[in-house]
Amino acid sequence: MEKDIKTKIIELYNQIENIGLDISETKRTVEDLEIEIKEKSEKAIKDVDNLKRELKRDGLYSDKLEEFLENYMKYYNK
Repeated sequence: MEKDIKTKIIELYNQIENIGLDISETKRTVEDLEIEIKEKSEKAIKDVDNLKRELKRDGLYSDKLEEFLENYMKYYNK
């Protein structure tokens, strides 16, 4: 009986250790996702009017580019 209790205690400690490892892995995953969100936010176009103005000033603006930017802002820059 005492051996069964010791075995059960060891099993429970192992389960606790595995749960701790799972929590650590989940925490790292959440941190990685937060970094990805931050990077995407930093790369996002925030002032489209300024971008258009700069492109026009540099002679790079066209109707096709305007259409592309509008679609980009709708679907990818949320």
